[in-house]
Amino acid sequence: MLKPQDLLSLSQVALNYANAVNYTASCKEALRDGYHAWRIVTGNQDTVLSKGDTNWNAMMKATAEAYQQLRNAKSREWRAKQKLLTLAKRWEDM
Repeated sequence: MLKPQDLLSLSQVALNYANAVNYTASCKEALRDGYHAWRIVTGNQDTVLSKGDTNWNAMMKATAEAYQQLRNAKSREWRAKQKLLTLAKRWEDM
């Protein structure tokens, strides 16, 4: 039988995961917005960028911080998901 503290722990971990998913989505949007803003500022709205060309590298450099935030958010989301799955699996076996 589950104790109330067990359910509280599970709900806290589930909320943490939900928050991580939402934060990752907001970081993705911020990165897309950064790409769009860079294209507008530099006049490259209609330019097709190829990975590795000069414009691509400039855009990556200009949005490096937002990209790093997204990578960090994805890592936090993955860890939160693993905690949730581990906790849920433990109770599933009861």
